[in-house]
Amino acid sequence: MRKLSFATKILLAVAPTMAVAGPISIGEVEARAAQAQQAPPTAPAFEVASVKPTPPSATSGRYTGGPGTDSPTRFIATNGPLSLLLLKAYDLKSYQIVGPPSINRDRYDIFANIPPGATAAQIHVMLRNLLVERFGLAVHREKRNLSVYELVVAKGGPKMKEAPKTPNGEQDRAAPGSGTAMRPPGAKLILGKDGIPVPPPGTRVMMAFPVNGVMRVTARGQTVEELIRLLEREVDRPVVDRTGLTGAYDFDLSYAMHTAPEAPAGAAASAESFGQSGSLTTASEPAPTLFGALQGQLGLRLESNKVPVEVLVVDKVNRKPIEN
Repeated sequence: MRKLSFATKILLAVAPTMAVAGPISIGEVEARAAQAQQAPPTAPAFEVASVKPTPPSATSGRYTGGPGTDSPTRFIATNGPLSLLLLKAYDLKSYQIVGPPSINRDRYDIFANIPPGATAAQIHVMLRNLLVERFGLAVHREKRNLSVYELVVAKGGPKMKEAPKTPNGEQDRAAPGSGTAMRPPGAKLILGKDGIPVPPPGTRVMMAFPVNGVMRVTARGQTVEELIRLLEREVDRPVVDRTGLTGAYDFDLSYAMHTAPEAPAGAAASAESFGQSGSLTTASEPAPTLFGALQGQLGLRLESNKVPVEVLVVDKVNRKPIEN
């Protein structure tokens, strides 16, 4: 007797309830089972989507939509380059996208309806499917050796203070990736003597304020991951965490806003190597570089290196999308 597959047994079990024109042979049942197994699941998609090139007169843009935004049922991207859409769709950073110059130059307006109950992860998939359908996008992933900075603990150890514990014994920290203030009800920011807001007790926040060419950063309840987000915006290359620090920390950072000098390959970018003490600045002394500030104020340093980084390579994309 022929042994039936699991899928065939399932289909035979439900066959009596199916409307059929005549008897079904074992061969026909197995063929239908194989076809059912091969059929791809329905891909998540926006209910309705409009895609158009941004008018030349546009001067500003917007990117929002989904849970936790002001447009929970609508995905909206105006005056957005394709590179930004790729970053959001694939949850990548700018240095992980490799493609033609047009992905940064051409701008598009996208308006789409989000199905009820869709999660942020599902919206990312919807956006990927939209880019394939409307732009003919074809991509692949590969590893490339990129210049990175490795964030390590400097000699003498970290100088950041651990954030206080909450009443239940857990460490007071910001939600991962938030980077926004979480204030107690009715709390207001009070300006310090230098004009920089002072977070009230219990606030978990990272704030950055430029003052006379100096960037002043105030962080409460922040992880090294959140610090790295700030650093990557400043140095414009990947920053890899090699500190081993897993807690949440309170710290202040003050550094000159000009482009930070690059550390020699394989060497530490220390306060001494850039001729600055790295201590918090006053009006009577110049601000240290970002590298010097990290070591002098936080007890951390950046070391230049090259490591394999996964990137998304754009193989094909149509500059003129299918609009509607």
